[in-house]
Amino acid sequence: MAGMTVIECAGSPLEMGRAHGEQARPVVRRALEAWREATAPSGVAGLLTGSPLLGTVRRLMPELADELRGIAEGAGVPFEDVAAYNWMDEGWWMRRRHLREHGCSVVGGQPAGGPYLAQNMDLPAFMDGSQLVLRLRPQDGPEQVVLTSAGLLALTGVNAAGVAVCVNTLGMLSGDPYGLPVAAVIRGVLARRDRAAAVAFLRGVDHASGQHYAVGDASGIESLECSAAGTVPVPLREGRLIHTNHPLASDDLDAGALDRLRETGRVRDSENRLRFLDAALRPDGTPGEAETVLADDTVPICVPGVPEWPTRTFGSVVYELGGAPRARIRPGLPGRAQWLEPGWAG
Repeated sequence: MAGMTVIECAGSPLEMGRAHGEQARPVVRRALEAWREATAPSGVAGLLTGSPLLGTVRRLMPELADELRGIAEGAGVPFEDVAAYNWMDEGWWMRRRHLREHGCSVVGGQPAGGPYLAQNMDLPAFMDGSQLVLRLRPQDGPEQVVLTSAGLLALTGVNAAGVAVCVNTLGMLSGDPYGLPVAAVIRGVLARRDRAAAVAFLRGVDHASGQHYAVGDASGIESLECSAAGTVPVPLREGRLIHTNHPLASDDLDAGALDRLRETGRVRDSENRLRFLDAALRPDGTPGEAETVLADDTVPICVPGVPEWPTRTFGSVVYELGGAPRARIRPGLPGRAQWLEPGWAG
C-alpha cells in the first residue's frame, strides 16, 4: 500500500466514474466479490438494490448516479452491485450489521496554525485491501481528494477550496430509506466552496442514515449530527471537535438499535474512546499530535487487524485547512501503510 498511486478522475461525471473503474478495475472487482461474500448470509445486497436510495440520488444528485454508472462500465461489473455497495452505511442500519462491525473516531482543532480535521476510518475487515485515493476534477466545482474503497464515491475528503469533511456512523439514530445516502452527502459537501455552503447543504437534505459530519474550512470547524429527523449542531469542546459513535446532541433515537448497541458493548466502547480523546487532545494541539493520537491501539482508537475482530482501521486522514489546504492520507494500518500527501493538480 505504500506505493499506492492516486487515481486521476476528470471530466463529466460519467467520465470520472469510468476513469475510476478502468484504473482500479481489479481492485473494484475484488472489493465487490468480498462484499458479496460477506453480505450474502444477511441478504443485504438485495435489500439495498430494492430500496429507494438510488431513486433519491437520481432525483437530488443525478451527476453521482452517472458517476456510479461510469464506475460500473469502467470496471466491467453490474451497475446494481456498484450502487448497492455505495449504500454501505444504509446497509448497516437496514440489517443492523453495524452493531458489530465498526467504530470511527473524528477529531478537529483550531490552533494558531489554522483549523484541521482528522479521523480514523474503521470498517469491516473484508474491505481492507480495497483502499484508494481519488483525485476528482469535475467540470463544475472544486478539485477534490478523497479516501475511498474501490467502487465507492467517497468515505472522507477535502477540496481545493479548503472544505473538508470527516464522518462517523451513529447507528442508534433513526434512518430514512427515502433520504440521501451518506456517500452522496459526502460528495455534496465536497462540491461546496466554503463551510457555510456545506452546512447549508447538510441542513437542506433529508438523511438516509444517522451520521455525524465534521465540516471545516479556513474559517473554522463545525460538528453536526444528522438523522431522519434533521440536523443538530454539536458544541465544540474548548475549541476542539471530538466525536465517536454515539450522539452528543441529537435525541432522534431508534430505541431498538440503541438497546442492541448497549447489549453488544458498542456504546460503552464509543464512550471510552471519547473520554480517551478528550484527555489526550489539547485545545491548542497540532495536526501532528492528532495524527499520533489516532495511531493509539490501546483503547482502541486504531483497530488492529487481528483475526477475531470483525473490523479494522481502513485508513486515516489529516486535513490542514489554514491557508492552502493540505491532505495527508494513510490508506491502512500504522506500520503497514505510509502517509501520502497527494497535493493538487492545479
